[in-house]
Amino acid sequence: MKKINIQTYITTFMLLFVLAVICSLIGYANDKGTLVFTPATVFLMKLHAILKLPTETIGYSGLIKGIYGLIGGLILNVILYSFVLERFVFYVKSLKQKVF
Repeated sequence: MKKINIQTYITTFMLLFVLAVICSLIGYANDKGTLVFTPATVFLMKLHAILKLPTETIGYSGLIKGIYGLIGGLILNVILYSFVLERFVFYVKSLKQKVF
């Protein structure tokens, strides 16, 4: 495995973190019953189910209660997904260099 491109990693981390926060707020509004359903909110609500997957599956939110559990789980998910996305971008760039 080649070295991680820090700029790509930080960029994907920031973008995914903002997206995950927005999706978490929409999921919270849906749980409280105050969500106005539009096509964008429905899409973000479905995306919320994907973004919370790794730590929700292992029961991280049940292990650590309160806001620290929510934020910690959110950050762990974003770290994992940004690493995977960075590796995907690296793979696509290396494929592009081999083709041309």
